[in-house]
Amino acid sequence: MVGAYLSSASKYFITTPIFYVNAAPHLGHLYSMLLCDFQKRWLDLKETPNYFTTGTDEHGLKVQIAAELNKTDPRLFCDNLSNKFKHLAQISDIQYDRFIRTTDADHLATVRQFWETVWKNGYIYKGKHSGWYSVSDETFYPESQVEQRDGKTVSTETGSEVVYESEENYFFKLSAFQSQLIDLYKANPQFVIPANYYSDLLKELEREPLQDLSISRPSSRLQWGISVPNDESQKIYVWFDALVNYLTSIGYPSSRYKEFWPGTHLIGKDISRFHCIYWPAFLMAAKVSPPEKVVVHGHWLMGGSKMSKSKGNVADPLAIGDYYGVDSLRLFLGANSILSNDCDFTERKLNDHRDLFIDKICNVVTRCISKSFDPARSVMSFSNEDMNLVWKRILERGWEGDLEKAAELKKSYDEIVDDAQQLFSKIDVLMSTFTTHKSVGEIFDLMLKVNQFVNSTEPWNLKSNERLQDLSIFVALDVTRVCLILLQPFIPGLSNKLLDMIKVESSKRTATYAAFQQDSSYGQGAKFLKGSTPPLIKVPLRAGAYE
Repeated sequence: MVGAYLSSASKYFITTPIFYVNAAPHLGHLYSMLLCDFQKRWLDLKETPNYFTTGTDEHGLKVQIAAELNKTDPRLFCDNLSNKFKHLAQISDIQYDRFIRTTDADHLATVRQFWETVWKNGYIYKGKHSGWYSVSDETFYPESQVEQRDGKTVSTETGSEVVYESEENYFFKLSAFQSQLIDLYKANPQFVIPANYYSDLLKELEREPLQDLSISRPSSRLQWGISVPNDESQKIYVWFDALVNYLTSIGYPSSRYKEFWPGTHLIGKDISRFHCIYWPAFLMAAKVSPPEKVVVHGHWLMGGSKMSKSKGNVADPLAIGDYYGVDSLRLFLGANSILSNDCDFTERKLNDHRDLFIDKICNVVTRCISKSFDPARSVMSFSNEDMNLVWKRILERGWEGDLEKAAELKKSYDEIVDDAQQLFSKIDVLMSTFTTHKSVGEIFDLMLKVNQFVNSTEPWNLKSNERLQDLSIFVALDVTRVCLILLQPFIPGLSNKLLDMIKVESSKRTATYAAFQQDSSYGQGAKFLKGSTPPLIKVPLRAGAYE
C-alpha cells in the first residue's frame, strides 16, 4: 500500500497551518508564513510550477466563546481577525496563491463531502465518549496524556487545562490505522522532518495503541461549526474541519486536486500529532494519499520563554517590520530558522543581521558602482573572457609586478568562483529540507570572501591599470549578482533594489543566471553617486526594543 503514496502531482503544493482566529497574529504566525514563502519563491526562481496556501481556522468553541466575550457575531469576529492575518501577509510580502478561510462556501461543501466519503467507507460511527477535554486545544486527551501540575489537570503535551466530560459523539476509527501509519513512517523516513520529530512520532505510534477519535461535538454546546451531514444535533470537530482545508484549496473532490496532491505541510511542533497522525489516517480512510511531507518547526521564544501576552513578552511583527524594514525581519527569521530547535528573539540580534547585510552586500555594490569606476566597462571586459588565460598572464607578470600577491589573489579568486558556481546547487539541496538558515549562511559566507577580495585587490588604487581594476570590479560585482539572485526568495525587496542598481534585467534574475559569467548584459548605466539614497541605512535600536 505504501507505493500508492508516491507523488504523482505535476505542481509542488506547500501550505502553512491555517491560523486560529481567537487572537491577533504574532511573530510565530509570520515565521510559518515566511518559511513557506521562502520555499515558494525558491521554486519560482527555479521556474518550477507551485501553489502556496495559507489562511485562517474560524470554527470551534474557542472562537464562539471569544465572540461572546466581545459581544459580537462570530462571523464578524472572524472577519476582523482574518483580515489582520491577511494584512500581516501583505505587509510582510508573503506571496500566497490562496488565502483560505474555513468559513468559505467551497470549504463547507468539501468538509461535508469528505465526511460522507469517510462515513461510506465505514470509518465513522456514533457512540458515547468520556475523557479529558481541553477547551484551549479543542481536543480530548487519553489518561496517559494528562498530569497534575500546579493543582490543575493539564495536557502533558501543551500544558492546557483539561476537564473530565461525557457526551455522545461521532467517532473516527483511528485505531484501524495504527499499522498503516507505522508502515508509512518506516517506508518514508523523510515523511516528517526534522528527524527528531519523526523519531518521537514513530516511537509514539509503536509504543501506545491508538484510541478512536471523537470527531463531533453536541450542537447544544457548540453552535459555531459545520453540522454533521444528516444530523443537525452534532457539529464536526474543529480539527477534522480545519485539516480538510488543504484539500479544499486545490479543488477536492474534483480530479483537479491531483495536479497538486500530495503536498508539503509546514507546521509548528505543538500541532504535530494532528497533522502527522490524525490527518494521514483521515486521508487513508477517504482513499486519498497522505501528504508527501510534513515539516515541523519550533517556537520563537523571548528571554528563553514562550511568548505570552500575560508575561508582556510578545513581539509584534508589524511594529518591528515597520521600524527596521520588512526584509530585515525576513532576513533575521530566515537566518535563524533552525527547525529542530526553539529560537530566541531579540531586536538587537535582528539589527546585527541588518548591519551585516549592509556591510557585506550593500557596501560591495555601492563600492563597485561608485563614480570612480565604470561597471559597464568591467562587465564587458570580462563577462565573456577565458578567465584561465587572463589569470595566466597576471601570474606571469604579477599583480602590478608583485608575483607573490598575484598567486595569493588567484587562489582567492579560484575559491570565490568555485563557491559561486556551486552556490545554487548547494542551496537547492538545503531548501529541499527547509534548511533556510544554512542557505542564507552559504550566501553570507561567500560575500565575506568577496569583501576580502575587494580589500585585497584595492581597485581604488588601480587607476593607472584599468585592466586589473576592471578585473577586481567584475569579480566582486558578478559574484554579488549571483548572491543577490539567490537572496530574492528571502529578501525580495532589498535584493531586487540592488539588482536594479547594477542594472540586471528582470528576465535574468532566475536560477538559470545564478552562476559566474552567466550574464553579460548588466552594468550599463549603473552609477552610485555620493548623496544618493542607498537601499538600506543603519538605524539605532527601536525605543522599547525587545532586547
